[in-house]
Amino acid sequence: MKRLIFINLILVLSLMSNNCFAQEEDEAEDNEEMEVEESEGRHSIAFVLGHARIGQGRDADGNRQFTAVPSFALDYNYWISEKFALGLHTDFLNENFFIETEDEGQLIERERPIAPAIMGTYKSGDHWSFGLGFGREFAEGEDYFVTRFAIEYGVEIRNGWEVLGSLTQDFRANAYNVTSIGIGIEKRFGK
Repeated sequence: MKRLIFINLILVLSLMSNNCFAQEEDEAEDNEEMEVEESEGRHSIAFVLGHARIGQGRDADGNRQFTAVPSFALDYNYWISEKFALGLHTDFLNENFFIETEDEGQLIERERPIAPAIMGTYKSGDHWSFGLGFGREFAEGEDYFVTRFAIEYGVEIRNGWEVLGSLTQDFRANAYNVTSIGIGIEKRFGK
């Protein structure tokens, strides 16, 4: 009987010690994951090449036409946490084009407009990010208020580098809309 109690006591103690070691290993793995995440950095910069479709595009005579122009974007983000970032996303439309304004129905030529926007980004998982922001489009002539919605899908390559695809929708107040699709590369850095 004493022998049975002794064996049970040793068995219980050995199971408890294995559980303690397993917890220490789990904590060590968690700390390693946190170090990896921190080493990626809180800052990120992305360069995106794309095409932008102009919603109210016109030709030089004022006739409605499908207008698509080459574009690129330069995006900076500061990651507040693993899921949330604030940043400045700047879109460059790399061609002149004509639009008809919604207010007066005027035909206006936009000369290579630049549209920076302050963006809030939420990363829902490992790959998908959703952004919402506000800014201004600058070009010769009038400037327009911009509301921007963005969806991105990114795949990490290594060492903080990521390849991404993006879809953005810009609404220019009382002017025109722009839908952009692009592919880019992003690098996370800093602490």
